[in-house]
Order: sequence, then structure tokens, then C-alpha cells
Amino acid sequence: VYRYHSEESIALRGYVVREEQVVDCTETLIELTHAEGTRVGLGDTVATVYRSAEALQATQELETLRAQKEQLEYARSASSDAETALRLDTDIRDQIVAVRAAFASGSYSALDSLADELKTTVLRREYAYNGSEDLTARLDELNAQISALSGAASGGTTRITAPVSGTYSAVADGYESVLTPESLNTMTPSQLSSVTPQSVSTTVGKLIRGSTWYFAASVSASDAEGLKVGSRLTLRMASGVDFDLPVTLSRVSGEENGKCLIVVQSNRYLSYMTLLREQNAELILNEYDGLRVPKNALRVDENGVSGVYCLVGRVAYFKPVRIVYQGSDYCL
Repeated sequence: VYRYHSEESIALRGYVVREEQVVDCTETLIELTHAEGTRVGLGDTVATVYRSAEALQATQELETLRAQKEQLEYARSASSDAETALRLDTDIRDQIVAVRAAFASGSYSALDSLADELKTTVLRREYAYNGSEDLTARLDELNAQISALSGAASGGTTRITAPVSGTYSAVADGYESVLTPESLNTMTPSQLSSVTPQSVSTTVGKLIRGSTWYFAASVSASDAEGLKVGSRLTLRMASGVDFDLPVTLSRVSGEENGKCLIVVQSNRYLSYMTLLREQNAELILNEYDGLRVPKNALRVDENGVSGVYCLVGRVAYFKPVRIVYQGSDYCL
């Protein structure tokens, strides 16, 4: 006898659907402004277009100089503060752990910003320990270089702005206009199986409106019989998301050649879903926890009460049980 967790589930292969708007761009020298899954407001800069390689180089140099200026200003204010230097040691250890965790989990979009943050903290620590001598002169020199580069960098760039507000994704896969929330209202299993992406021109990504995402898949008619629209279920992705997703069943289509199309939706964790499209998944209908015992250990007494016999010393005691789930050869 031991504690056990059991689930009733349906294996699925389907598509993640969102309300998406692609941001077109035909330029080649582009720098994206936002990380994957971040919120973008109407009119915010989505990407910066550089008119020449020289403008790109000037902008990169300008960003490096501004980062150095920030580090020097911090060092000048903290160079005489031993407590600040020690706190930076702790920050460096925490950031190293965060970088390693992002790498291990495959969160490469976050890895870039985490690595930059770590580098900045390391430089701040170095300045804080070495003191503030000659920092003022170095800051004056940096300010002069920043002023000289600002004109060249700003004159050679243009901005691409967000046409709508939404969650940003850098990847457009051609399904944006084919799989829409509206199309799911009338889609059949055969239409879902035959869906193909459209060709995608050069883009700087897309914006996902709202906070709701959908998952559509075909299931057998027998599996669909026990499903009820409005039920709260759990969706477990095979890849891309390493935790269970709470969803609501929003549609069960009519039967077509022994198949039905089901649609579940959720308004949580959209930032984790921006890169997912065709996915293997598991729809968990029910979950059960209890004490697992073999079916052949169950007995029914003269009063119709189900139970098991437990041996305590040399005496067998009848223990009533409540059956919460029956598997192939066991009960909970």
C-alpha cells in the first residue's frame, strides 16, 4: 500500500492559436528592441532600421560607451562604500546562477540580457574595489565621445513602431492569418489537418493581441463524448512549457469521419506560449490521489461495505475504504 497519483487524459496533437498581427519590414540591417514575450504599447518602437553599416557600428559603439559611463558613475558613488562592494559579490553569484538556469532551460532570449547584466555587475565591482581616482577625467572623456557619436547614430536610423498594442514575438511562421480565433468557431477536423502556412515575407516579428490563447486538436468521437463545454481542464505540453496549463474547454465540434475538433483556451501564461505552434500535448480530464491497493485485495462485508484486511501482529482487521479511482489492476 502506498500513496499514488493517477490521471485520466487524452493524447493530442494540435496547434496553438492566437490573435496575431505581423509587422512587415523589407529592410536588412535591423535591431529588435524587445525581448520575446514582452508587452508592447501602441506606437512603441519594435525595431530600429539602420541605413548603413556605419550607422549600425556607431549605434553599437554609443551603447557601449553609455554602459561604461553608467558603470563609472556607479563606481564613483560606491568606491568608498565597502558594504556596496560586498553586496555586488552577492549579486554576481546570484546572476551566475540565473545565467546557468536560463541556459539549462533553453531560455535563450532571456540569456542575452542576463549575460549583459552579469558583465555590468562584474565591472561595477572592479571599479568599486579599485577606488575612484581618475574616474572624473574618464567620465569627461566618455561624455565627449558620446556627444560626437550621437549625431551619427541618430541620423542613420529609422524606427518601426507597433501598429497595435500586444505581446511581442520575433517569429512569424505563416499561420498568423490561417489559424485565427474566429476560424476555430467553424473549423472541422479535416480542415485542421489540412491547414498549411502561408509564405512569410521579411518581418520583424508579430504582436499578439489580448491575453487569450487557444489550442485546437482533433480527437476520436468516443473521447469527445465525455467532454463538456465550459469544463476546467489541464493541458500538458510535450515541449516548450515545463509546467501544466489551466484551460477551459470552449468548443467540441460535430463528428466528422469518427473525429471531433476540440478547442481549449486560457488567458494565463501567454508570454510562455509565443513561440509554440504545432505541439504534442496531453489533456488531463481528472486527477486522483489516494492509497493504491491491488484490486484483488478489496473485500465487501455483509453490510455491503468495501474494505481491505490489514494484518496487525497476528490479527487481521477489516478497514473500510472509499474507492476514488479504479485502474486496470488497482484501486485508489
